[in-house]
Amino acid sequence: MGSGIRKPGEMQRNRNSAPTPTPRRESQMVRRPASVKSKETPVENKAKERTKRMKKKRYKVPLIMFFVLFLICVVFFSSYLSYTYLVDKYENPVTVESIYLDETTSVKFRIDKGMTTKDIADNLFDMGLIENKNMYRFLSKFNGFDGQYKVGTYTLCEGLTYDEVMTLLAGEPETVKVTFPEGFTTEQIAARLEANNVITAEAFLNALETIDISSYTFLDGVSVKDRDHRLDGYLFPDTYEFDIKANAEDVIYKMLNRFNELYLPAYYEMAEEMGLSVDDVIVLASIVEREAKLKSDRPKIAGVFINRLNSSDKNLKKLQSCATIRYVHKKLYNEDLINILEEHEKEDDPYNTYMYDGLTPGPICSPGIESIKSVLKYEKSDYYFFVLNAKDGVGSHIFSRTYQEHLQAKNQYG
Repeated sequence: MGSGIRKPGEMQRNRNSAPTPTPRRESQMVRRPASVKSKETPVENKAKERTKRMKKKRYKVPLIMFFVLFLICVVFFSSYLSYTYLVDKYENPVTVESIYLDETTSVKFRIDKGMTTKDIADNLFDMGLIENKNMYRFLSKFNGFDGQYKVGTYTLCEGLTYDEVMTLLAGEPETVKVTFPEGFTTEQIAARLEANNVITAEAFLNALETIDISSYTFLDGVSVKDRDHRLDGYLFPDTYEFDIKANAEDVIYKMLNRFNELYLPAYYEMAEEMGLSVDDVIVLASIVEREAKLKSDRPKIAGVFINRLNSSDKNLKKLQSCATIRYVHKKLYNEDLINILEEHEKEDDPYNTYMYDGLTPGPICSPGIESIKSVLKYEKSDYYFFVLNAKDGVGSHIFSRTYQEHLQAKNQYG
């Protein structure tokens, strides 16, 4: 029966006892690679995230505090600088008179039309007159200089403060003062401009023929036929201040603007009532300007010419003005004529009023406002002649109604 039959007690013991584990061989054990991480539970993930956030907060709080502290320092420092800057400006105000310009380093600085503060700052920096463009722009705005800079030429030098530069550029630009008397011709105006180093006479005369004059009402309808210069008579005689680097157009526009200021709206109506254009008035006024010596004679002389223009007598249609003879002779021979002879009255030129009827093709000079008003408010009379009184020494005139009376006055006072 052998070993297959077990005792009842032995069987019970084997069931209750744990089986003896079989030892594993080392070669049979499976090892997890080091690179493979064990799976984490959601609880573990949340804990890790919480830890990370806490670490970030610990770093973030000091950074915010540092940034706030930095801003406080910047504000404090800026306020301090602004305060000291304003105190210094109050205690030591900068004026044009207080600025010292070093002639050894002085330069001319130009502000052209349309330039902004940025443009000015860029040019100042390029010329070595300031060290920081942005600082100049900031101070210009801070001090209220933006929009105050004027077109023109200024003298600056090295070593000026920003305030001094801004004060100079917001002041008056450098100018040349030139006076043009009443009765100056266009050539005389051109020569005086050149003599004062404003612009050359040639550049001025050339610009007269090409400049845009469409915006000037008083020049509407001006005929250029046989006219010596396009703007003769409208370059108003006065004292002007020109920029030291002015161009021809600047000069011309300034003179035309002055004419526009003084030729009042009422004058247009007065000329129309007389049957004259603005150009007729200026042509006639230019002749009166060159004929009259005394202010009191101007309305009378203007009245004589008006009578001749309106006369039905063919012999009186010619103005026979000696001033036009002198103008023609100067133009043809470039010499001043003192004593007028019969041969001078025969010099053929459209401006010779001894040869041609009516008004000259254009003004013979730039008349002053008194001569213009003397035409518009001429003295009504029945005079058709006048002659200079050479004996009174003041330049008065003797007026006559007939040619016979005129001859007698010439013999007596001429």
